[in-house]
Amino acid sequence: MQRTLSLPHGVALALGSIAGSGLLFLPSLTLVVGGRDVMLVWLAATLVCLPVLFLLADVVREFDDGSGIEGLIARGLGVHVAAGVPPLFLSIVMLGIPAGSLVAGTYLAEAVGGGRAVEHVTALVIVGVAAGVNLAGIRIGARLQLVTAGLLIAIGVALVALTSPDAAGGYGAVAPGAPDAGRLLSGVLLAFFAYAGFENLTFIAGEFRNPRRDFPVAMAAAFAAYGLLAVALTANMAAIVPAGQIDELAGLSQLAETIEPAALATGVITALALALMQVNANSWVWGMSRLVRSAADAGRLPRSLAALDDRGVPRRAVWLLSAGFLATLAFAAFAEDVVTDLLVTTSAGFVVLYLLAVLAYARRARGARRRILAALLLVVLVALLAGDAAHALPAIGVVGLSAGASLAGARRRRAVGECAAA
Repeated sequence: MQRTLSLPHGVALALGSIAGSGLLFLPSLTLVVGGRDVMLVWLAATLVCLPVLFLLADVVREFDDGSGIEGLIARGLGVHVAAGVPPLFLSIVMLGIPAGSLVAGTYLAEAVGGGRAVEHVTALVIVGVAAGVNLAGIRIGARLQLVTAGLLIAIGVALVALTSPDAAGGYGAVAPGAPDAGRLLSGVLLAFFAYAGFENLTFIAGEFRNPRRDFPVAMAAAFAAYGLLAVALTANMAAIVPAGQIDELAGLSQLAETIEPAALATGVITALALALMQVNANSWVWGMSRLVRSAADAGRLPRSLAALDDRGVPRRAVWLLSAGFLATLAFAAFAEDVVTDLLVTTSAGFVVLYLLAVLAYARRARGARRRILAALLLVVLVALLAGDAAHALPAIGVVGLSAGASLAGARRRRAVGECAAA
């Protein structure tokens, strides 16, 4: 892959990797689940993610060729387990990006009318633009992503600033009391979704001019910007909207409704929704197309998917992702109320993925400090999965089936080789 991405481009792609529809509903959903302890929820989710960031930085230092977490898992847990990583990633993204795009579509539908038709057209446009940005080439795509990410931050800060006067004096609503362990764990699993996505950046790191230097900086800058924005929006919502009236999925709209005039409120929240999902879809198509190329090059996916065009773009991989998005949107068009389940399943899939990565890291880690870090992360991730095991079953099934198919294929090839030798 071409090493052409600068640090600003890396920050924009990192922000896009974690930004998405989560910012539209997580402030309200974590507030409903965590109540007054919502700030503890966000603090705990942040503390869980910080070691993960350290782990990912280690991964890029060792595997800066674009294989990322897949390379770590292949070397730590074996090639058969690693065979499940590309299908798991693809299943997560092919569910999560269309679901998030539909959430963004609901905001536009509320602003202009049109109901489900507008929701689905909006989602189609978002995934179509993401494909177009990636097919345009690395240089053009990186510039467009930088502009979109800057627009996203500007709109988010504007929403916080416009609602802060009404929130002043009401922040006692999030003063924590004696924490409830069950609610805290459930809230952390939800808040974890806000930060999930940095592993996508490990597949893009190979295109940084200096991945070992720029990757940690890009990751830290995006983590700080996005985390502060999510916490500020959560606090303002708690201070303004009465606890019993918070809509767990449309809370950000309720917050925006306090802005005068109403047209400004509608414009800000709609623009934020669209910018969030566009920057997110752009980054994930970028990273996942590189994962597909890397896996195909290693023989874990069809070799034809490893081909690059004259601009360094894995075009066939981009088309594969686009086809998956369209399939999910077609399913959602005929199924009612599936978006929330798709989003929660996506979040649980990320936890399964991190669990595999931490297990692989623990097997390869040198030094007591790294092993202790891995052990602590394993405890936390298992606790998160135990809180919502049902939604993790699809991800576990994908990994298990893929690993089984890889092992069976290896045995067949070995048997054929032995027969030929005989």
